[in-house]
Order: sequence, then structure tokens, then C-alpha cells
Amino acid sequence: MADNKKYYYIRLKENFFDSDEIKLLESIPNDGYKFSNILLKMYLKSLKYNGRLMFNERIPFNAEMLATVTGHSIGDIERAIEMFKKFGLIEVLETGEIYMLDIQSFIGKTSTEADRIKAYRRNIESKKQKGVQMYDKRTPEIETELDKELDIETEREQETENNQSSVVTPAKTQLLNSLQDNGIFISPNSVAFDNLIAFHEQDGMEIEVLLKAIEVASAAGKNSVSYINGILNNKLSKNILTLEQYEKDEKNWQDNQSNRQAESDLTPEQAKWLADRQRKREQHATS
Repeated sequence: MADNKKYYYIRLKENFFDSDEIKLLESIPNDGYKFSNILLKMYLKSLKYNGRLMFNERIPFNAEMLATVTGHSIGDIERAIEMFKKFGLIEVLETGEIYMLDIQSFIGKTSTEADRIKAYRRNIESKKQKGVQMYDKRTPEIETELDKELDIETEREQETENNQSSVVTPAKTQLLNSLQDNGIFISPNSVAFDNLIAFHEQDGMEIEVLLKAIEVASAAGKNSVSYINGILNNKLSKNILTLEQYEKDEKNWQDNQSNRQAESDLTPEQAKWLADRQRKREQHATS
């Protein structure tokens, strides 16, 4: 009798635990191996919703719920989530939804992996920007018989993709060095790193813009990939692609802040006089 159940699974390479992120994660005193265990359980829990950690179609997992389903304490879960964010392994939206950033590397056919990763990143950023409900596209539903298939051609495609993604360019080296100098340790072969360098390689931003965003994030005490992504997406939405444009935008923002502060120091009579004068100038300019 055929097995009609649906299965969700991930395929991990034999060197999964040799990756920079996992090694750094497990090297954390006392909690390292807990964190790697929590990470794997979160990967598995996210499969049903294509990398989103959801209890059902409407309710995302929170720390308390994750503690229950993983068998760890709430404190362990909260510390793990903060560490995963720092290592660029997850993205946490303002709505509380958690996205497992590397999940697309572990599911489905490798021939579509690159496209899925790009689409997945765009979907996350789109939801962050627009704050709308994402379409619940499920992971491939594959019967157990397919679990046993070993496609040699697909493995070759995977090897080719890995070789291409591992090419080190001067821009990648600059980006990686800047991240490490600011306490953000991610692998140059990780999805988190690919997401960042894509602003340069795909969106056309000068690498100096990415480096500037890292500096700004570090100065604000926000040493996380998600915060840097937020800065870059904000600039990209304004079509800011060069360092000159970036610095001009920042200057305009600072000038506006100064003007607002100066206006807040005016008396009501002074503010009214200033507004009347500005209105007359605008009328004169259009006459």
C-alpha cells in the first residue's frame, strides 16, 4: 500500500558542523552545544512554512513556545536567538516572525537553489519594508521514496554552484574584513554574506556604501547583519548607490533634524512669523 503522507526534510552536508558559523557557535563557553541543538530544531520546525518559524499559518513561534517544543529553557532560547542574529543565521522581523536564512540551501533540488535563495531574501526584505502578510509557499512535499534518490547530475550542479559562490573578489574581501573588524563573524560562503554582497553585485551599490553602513551600525552599537540590511534597504529604496549620495542623504537628514530642533525652540509668535515669511517667499517664487 502506498504511503500517502507528506514529508518535510533537510539535507545537510557531511561538513555542516565544520562551517565557520557552527564552529564559532559551539565554541561559546557552556552554551555552545545547546545553541547548535536549538538551531537544528529551529531549522526543522521552519520547514513546513518554507523557512518561517510558524506554529500555524497565523501565529509565529515566540521564545516561550520554542522553549516548549525544543526542550530548552526560555533563557537558553532567548540567548540563542540573539547569537543567531549576530551570526547572520536568522532574521527577526518587527512582527516577531523568525526566518531561518540558510534554509533554502538545505531543501529541494540543488539546480534551483540559487533562485530560491534570491527569491527568499527578496520576500523577507519585501515584508520588512511593506509590513504585509506573505504568501505561504510550502517547501516541496516529497514522498519517502524520493528520499532515497541520488542524482549524480544534481550533485555536479551543486559542486559547480559551490565553486562559483566561493570565488573571492576584492569587494568580498573588503566586506568580510569590515564585518570581522566590527565583531560580526559570518562565513563568506553563508547566505547572510551573500545577502549583503548582493547589494553591491546585484543592486549596483558601491562597496564603500556597504562599508559605511557597517560603520554606522557599529557606532550605534547594532553589530548585526539584520541592522546593516535595514540601512542598505533604506538607501536602496531612495536609489542611493554611491558613497557621495549616501553622505549627501545623511547631511540632508542631519540638517532637517537641526531645523526641527531650532523650530522647536521658537515661541508660537516667532514660529508663526517664520511660517508666514516662508509662505510669502514661495508665493513670490511662483508669481
